[in-house]
Amino acid sequence: MGRTQVYLGKEELELLDRAAQATGASRSELIRRAVRSTFGEMTKAERLRALEASAGSWRNRGFTGAEYVDALRGDLDERLR
Repeated sequence: MGRTQVYLGKEELELLDRAAQATGASRSELIRRAVRSTFGEMTKAERLRALEASAGSWRNRGFTGAEYVDALRGDLDERLR
């Protein structure tokens, strides 16, 4: 692993620290993840972890994903006619 030095502004550091606290990951790990997600492809294991982490995210809502999309679209069907 290589070492580098990065200068971040106060706002970026605050964002990074909030994310670190929320996820339990270090600043360094969050930066590595951001670089991989921006410039590299996710490995199969990373994609699987992301899918598993998001599974059931609509479970405790009072509406389905389809109902949510319909509400966002509003009267789109009528406007397109």
